[in-house]
Amino acid sequence: MTKKILSSVAGVVLGAAALIGSTASPAAAVGGCSKTASTDHSVSVRRTSGLETYFRVYGYFCSTSSCRYIPGSLVSIGSTSKATSSASYSGKWYVKGCYVTGGC
Repeated sequence: MTKKILSSVAGVVLGAAALIGSTASPAAAVGGCSKTASTDHSVSVRRTSGLETYFRVYGYFCSTSSCRYIPGSLVSIGSTSKATSSASYSGKWYVKGCYVTGGC
């Protein structure tokens, strides 16, 4: 899978099925994704279109020692995936789509 950097504001596309966004300008316009909510410890993203059957959001959460992407709930296209953590939500996220539940 090739990685192509679009820009730090618009996001990064990791192959055809993953989108990265931020609070400033999520890559939501691409692939029917939009962040619907976020708190200090969670992020929710709704995906309304796409060729895949399922998707999940990965939120970027930071603690005092490190930051990492934490997967959210695996849901079908048209639903909302939510990622939560005891760490602090950083404002970044990406979405991964898949045809089978084991692919996300």
